[in-house]
Amino acid sequence: MPVSPEWESVIAEIVDAPGAAMVIGGVDTGKPNFCLQLANAAREAGVAVAVVDADVGQSEIGAPGTIGMAMVDRAVEALSDLKPKRLYFIGATSPVGHTLECAVGTKKLVDSALGLGAKLVVVDTTGLISGPIGRKLKTYKTDLVRPDYLIGIQRRREVEHLLTPFGKVSPIKVRRVTMSDQARRKPPEFRTARRKLNFHKHFYDAPGHIIRLDDICTWNTWFATGRPMKWQYMKFIEDALKCRVLHAEVTGDGIFIISERGCAASGRAALEEQFKTSNITVISGDLLQNLLVGLADENGNTISVGLIQAVDFKQRFIFVLSPLKSISPVRVVQFGSIRVTKEGKEIETLRQGDL
Repeated sequence: MPVSPEWESVIAEIVDAPGAAMVIGGVDTGKPNFCLQLANAAREAGVAVAVVDADVGQSEIGAPGTIGMAMVDRAVEALSDLKPKRLYFIGATSPVGHTLECAVGTKKLVDSALGLGAKLVVVDTTGLISGPIGRKLKTYKTDLVRPDYLIGIQRRREVEHLLTPFGKVSPIKVRRVTMSDQARRKPPEFRTARRKLNFHKHFYDAPGHIIRLDDICTWNTWFATGRPMKWQYMKFIEDALKCRVLHAEVTGDGIFIISERGCAASGRAALEEQFKTSNITVISGDLLQNLLVGLADENGNTISVGLIQAVDFKQRFIFVLSPLKSISPVRVVQFGSIRVTKEGKEIETLRQGDL
């Protein structure tokens, strides 16, 4: 694909003196294309290069809801041709509400790529550039990663507020380029359909695995992090909420309850009085079904993405779909905030704190 002289000039500069290069820009400005051209140019010049795909909504490397890193060992026609070497689980297809995870994950994968010998690490990012959330995400991600190059792709001047703050910050070199003439706006329906296809490709023939709760720890949830409640208290909770309780545990200064279905809200007052706390979370067990989860090893490094199909609270295991051939390396289950069918249809996004 032909590139403009402006793009060629910046790409040549980076290839000549490689480092970490973070690319920012709005939706449909050609960021993946720029990253692709830069990565291929570096590989052709004999520079060891990696790509970190931090666009969690339109992932090219790895499943949606993850940040993926791949080493570029050959010329590729699209970033999606690259096989992920490392993953970082975000558990959502939007950075909104997950800015901390997105910043930390990007930094960790850039460091991982450098540790594997990459001399150039190309970082693609989401199109979230406006509003206070977009500003905070890009500003603190840039500050955390401290790339050698910060490249802003823009139609006019829409990312100037993200570039200017780093104009005099060492060692960052700020570069501005105009979006490609070949970049085209895509409707939201296209993005949704693309995520559905990517989810489907990830899960359509994935085998089922039994993960025993006693063999793992859980992240980003209250579940399985506290002390299980005795049966006498479980009975009290059921009577107060007027529904069957599947699981209850004491977590910190609060109580986490999983019910079979929606419960009577009027029973909360009795629980607060009995347990002397207002920090009581009650969720329906349905929220766990089709929940996207990250499967990580003993170092907390994501090795695959799974989909919860069922939880057996008595036998203490989770039944998960995942492309993994063996579940034996899994020591951490990272709970996400999106529910999706194995066919790729997004069901709902959970609120922060629901789990």
